[in-house]
Order: sequence, then structure tokens, then C-alpha cells
Amino acid sequence: MTEENLVVGVDIGTSKICAAAGVMQKNDVFKIKGFVERNITPEDEALFEGEIVNASKTIEIIDEVLDELAENLELDLESININISNLDIQGHYHKGKVTKIGDNKQIHQHDVEKLIEDVRLTFKPQPGRVMLHCLPQDFTVNDIKVNEKIVGRFGVQVGGDFYFISARNESLENLYYTIKNVKAKVEGQKSNPPLGIESVLLSPIADSFLLLDHTIEDKRAGVALVNIGADLTEVIIFHKNGMRHFVSFPIAGNAISRDLMEAFNIQFHEAERLKKLCGNIPSSSINPNEVLVIDRKEGLAPVEILLKNASLVTEWRLKEIAAIVKSEIVRSGYDGVLTNGIILTGGTSSMAIIKDIFSDVCKIKSIRKGRINRNIDFTDFENLKKPKYSTVLGLMLSAYVDFDNRVDNTIFKHAPIAEPVPDHDKLSAVKKTVRDERKIREQKSKSLFDRVKDFMKDEDMNDRYEK
Repeated sequence: MTEENLVVGVDIGTSKICAAAGVMQKNDVFKIKGFVERNITPEDEALFEGEIVNASKTIEIIDEVLDELAENLELDLESININISNLDIQGHYHKGKVTKIGDNKQIHQHDVEKLIEDVRLTFKPQPGRVMLHCLPQDFTVNDIKVNEKIVGRFGVQVGGDFYFISARNESLENLYYTIKNVKAKVEGQKSNPPLGIESVLLSPIADSFLLLDHTIEDKRAGVALVNIGADLTEVIIFHKNGMRHFVSFPIAGNAISRDLMEAFNIQFHEAERLKKLCGNIPSSSINPNEVLVIDRKEGLAPVEILLKNASLVTEWRLKEIAAIVKSEIVRSGYDGVLTNGIILTGGTSSMAIIKDIFSDVCKIKSIRKGRINRNIDFTDFENLKKPKYSTVLGLMLSAYVDFDNRVDNTIFKHAPIAEPVPDHDKLSAVKKTVRDERKIREQKSKSLFDRVKDFMKDEDMNDRYEK
């Protein structure tokens, strides 16, 4: 059985793969109909820094998640919206203009669409890369910049500045390969076709559908949206309605867990629990002699940890993340003009101490944790209000909400790719390439203790947590 207008979002992340289904009701309230999640650990080796490392494992998890979702809903699931995130995604600036034909000098929507079609054709990504999104920034009529209302103006020439997002062709092919090896969930058919893909969205763009506040005009006033996930931190900057900057870097929640593992010789799952504890208690409020005992199985001796030291390890890494975000805001040229400050989302943003750390390091007063700014019915799914689910919710909303009120969401349609055919030899080569790149990055990265030494040399670092 199918339900009209049902949309399914699948968030493929390093620490989880989750799927949610929902529908926009007549009263413009988005109703969540179902949700299923599976956690992923580093031992699974399914994804690393956004890239699919083990297609077989990833296919297995996605198939399992969608099977359960379809069974819970008692509905057919034939296509999905998915996200893409990795370190090789890049932003590019590109200009274009077109001249109207005929005697009618009034600008119409089809003139704007013609401009977008033209700039999509004239944008030439580097070899081996593919255009993912074409995002308008500013429009001009007769070389004069206009605000939001371009349709209806008089002029013979329409121009614009655009921000293009590109990805490695191989990354997009591998994503398609994975999804196309998952069968659609259609009841009563002996051989189901491959799962369809409605759209592919850069993860923080999906977040923006859910989190940017239109009542205080986040996009117009200027805001940085920061998603701190498991392996990646992603930053997008909006100003005067346009997306102006994007960057991702490989330091996020798992980096904190690895620091704790290294510092206290504990296992990953133990470090994860310790991270959650330390992320909610400022080190300044912890007694220096307070000890945390981690019990071990099979008769192994328990591990005793000074809680204040663990809290400091967590804080140093969060300060590093905040410092990189600040440097990217400066590099973008929008430091000091983001009236609405920074919005934090992603699983790591749930930490109670993170807002104070970002305020202290970034020297920006307006620091917010992500808040849902759409009318959503969460009945039976209250758990989805957590920041780590902003991407999957945004993927669903993108089917109903315009990203930019000047154009429709066809700006997200990526350039054509050769849809891959299952090939186990190619899959093995992809896995080897990603693992080799990971080893090179790990060899080049500093140890935790070297990083701590660098931070301790910074006399301007302020460790206070003021309300």
C-alpha cells in the first residue's frame, strides 16, 4: 500500500543510519509517520569521514532500517531523499548573465530560470568532479544589484552571482551504487526494483530547512550553521539570503572519544560514556580529587580516572573545534557581520558546555543550539527533537519547503553521472583508497598531548564558564 505525498529521508552518517517518513498535512503541519535508527561503531568500518568504506555493510544496514520502517508503516517505500558529506566537497563562486529576447522588458520567472540553466551549463568543475548544487547569491538587472524581488522589474539583462557545490564524481557514484543495491519495499512483488533516489542534499543544507529561523530572518541577517557530527564538522554561512561559504573538517565527536581512549587507556564505548558525562560538567566545577571508576568485565581491574582531567581533555578538543570554526568565519570575510551569530547542531552539540566554549573562543554573543523552526507533529516520535536528527528531518522537509524564495528546489539537482553497475573489484579499490587516505591523515595529525601543549602556550585562552 502507498500513501500519497509520503516522503522518506535517510541520514547516512558515521555513527548512525536512520530513516524517517512523513507527510505534509492540509493544515501545513508536517506529520512524522515513522522512524528507525541503527547505530554504527568504528569497529563496523562502514563509513569514515562521510565516505562509504564498506558498501556491503552499509547496504545491509540501510536495507534493515527500511525493511523495519516499511513494516511499521504498512506502506510501500520506493524512493528516498539522502544526504552527502565528506571532506572532498567544495564550494565555488561563479557569475553569469543572459539577455532577454523580444520587446517585453519585464523580468519574469522564466528569465530567472533561463539564467540558472545557463550558469549550470557554463560552470566547469575540475576533472573528476561533478556539480552537486547551484545556489543563487545575488541577482542583477542591467548590472544593478537587486534585493529579493527580481521578478517584475524592468530590464533587458538578468545576471547573478552563484555559489556552486561540487563533489568528487567517485563519491557520488559510490553513494548511488550503495542505494541502488537496496531493494524498494513494495508488498506483494516477488522481485522488487532498486530503491529510487529523489534528491541528494549536502547535510548542512538539509539542516537549514529545519533550523533557520524565518521569524528573525537568519539568512538575511547573517548566520553560521555548524553541524558537529561524529567524524566531521561542517560549516555553512548565509548572508543577505545567499549561501556564502562552506567548509568541512575531520575533527568532531569521535575525536573527543579517541582523545579519552588515548589519555586513559579505555575502550571506545567507555570513552563515549565518559565524553557524555564530561560534556555536561564544566571542569571548573569539578573537585580535583574526584575519581570516576570504570568497571571492567571478565575479572579485569577497574580503571580509575580523575574526572577533572577527563573534563579538561573534552574541553580542549571542543575549544579546538570552536577555534577552527572561528577561523573559517574570518576566512570567509563575514566575521563581524553575522548578526544572528552561530547555530550549533549535530550530536556533539547536545553537550551542555559547548555553548559557553563557543562563546568564549569565537567571541560571538549570539550562540544558539539548533531549534526546530517548522510546524511538525512529533506525536509518538518526541525523540526526534534532538539535534542529531536535524539532517533526517531536513531531508523530509526539503520536499515541501523552498530553500530560496526566488527560485525552486531544482537548484539542488546535481549534474548527470554514470550510474554505477555493481562491481566487487571496484568496491575493493574504493575501500583501499579511503583507508590509505585515512592512514596518511592520521600520520600527519598531532597527538593529543602535543595539542594540549600548544593550547597551554596560549596565554589568551580563557577557561572560565560565565553565565
